[in-house]
Amino acid sequence: MPFFSILEYSDSENGELFMNTYAVFKADNYEDEVLFETVSKHFEAHDIKSKIPHGAKVLLKPNLVADKDAAFSVTTNPRFVFAIIKYLKQIGVEDITVADCPGGALLLFSEMVDVYEKTGYSFLSEFAMLNTDFESSDVASPNGSVNPKFNIINAISDADYIINVPKLKTHNMTCITAGVKNLFGSIPGLQKPAFHAKYPAIKDFSNMLVELAQTVKPDFTIVDAIDIMEGNGPTNGKKRHLGLTFSSCDVFGLDAFILELLGIHEDLVATVSASKQKGLINRHGEKIGDTDFKIDKPILLPASFSATSGLGKLTAKTKTLAEKAVAAVLMSYPQMNENCVLCKKCIVTCPKRALKIENKKIVLNKKLCIGCLCCDEVCPNGAVDIKKKIKTR
Repeated sequence: MPFFSILEYSDSENGELFMNTYAVFKADNYEDEVLFETVSKHFEAHDIKSKIPHGAKVLLKPNLVADKDAAFSVTTNPRFVFAIIKYLKQIGVEDITVADCPGGALLLFSEMVDVYEKTGYSFLSEFAMLNTDFESSDVASPNGSVNPKFNIINAISDADYIINVPKLKTHNMTCITAGVKNLFGSIPGLQKPAFHAKYPAIKDFSNMLVELAQTVKPDFTIVDAIDIMEGNGPTNGKKRHLGLTFSSCDVFGLDAFILELLGIHEDLVATVSASKQKGLINRHGEKIGDTDFKIDKPILLPASFSATSGLGKLTAKTKTLAEKAVAAVLMSYPQMNENCVLCKKCIVTCPKRALKIENKKIVLNKKLCIGCLCCDEVCPNGAVDIKKKIKTR
């Protein structure tokens, strides 16, 4: 039985009935006309025009995890963001800000204006404000959260309407990064390693990400999956053309919908598992658009995940159980290869200070490593090989 069905649910806060909608539309390329037509379909499918308050401060939150050109499929494509801005302008929205806060290592080595330049976002400054201010404020989490509050950059916390614009990619820690994981960019960059140190277990880290998403509460999520990254994402995988875009006002259900459509078992993605456990994926909704899409071959998952996708529910479930058994005794760790140029970004980023330079090489203290693989995420040269070792704690 499909995970999603067409049902109505009651909003506990106001008692109103509503139905979540999950949309998927094909887009063959990043040409402006194609993107504007596709973005328009998404916004109109969810009647976003009627949901944005008049005079609202609208915030677009793309994925700018690394200062790489859009051709690498590491970041949300700037033409995709431009199409969203163009549509918002057309429906009368004037106050638009684009904001993300990359990891601390990147901003220690670069100014945010350089990140915008290298990712191809600079031209957007003619149409929206590109945020470079990372002042932040504490925002209270929902009742019952393990994290009572999060420190969130003001550009996001002060917005009236938040549009989450992730790039669909594989991720060596969370398996897949989409709507929920993209919101980690709401946290000031230098604070991110502290969360990895506090929550070294993927289950706990993913629960934190879900609580963060509940706190940020994006109003609308629209996903760039035209060109994705597979393999050892989120920054050093392989580009793959998928030709899809996704959207929903429900960020938690949207991630589950994407996995279902791509044939990736949801138990492999800890953020989706955490969302289910919190009861956030029990509001099934209507699937619309190009839902007859069939993936031609399984998505290549990171080396840190032994299970693969696209093999049927039973087989995927079996592989998921096997993966969990392996994960109980093994953990992933980095090993630098010949591509390393000693840029030191991995050393700065490591939340446990497990990396250092010895004899002109970066070496790892395995006893300190927690397997977060932040080093791989910030490495600009693909110099991190992912290995397995027996857990010591």
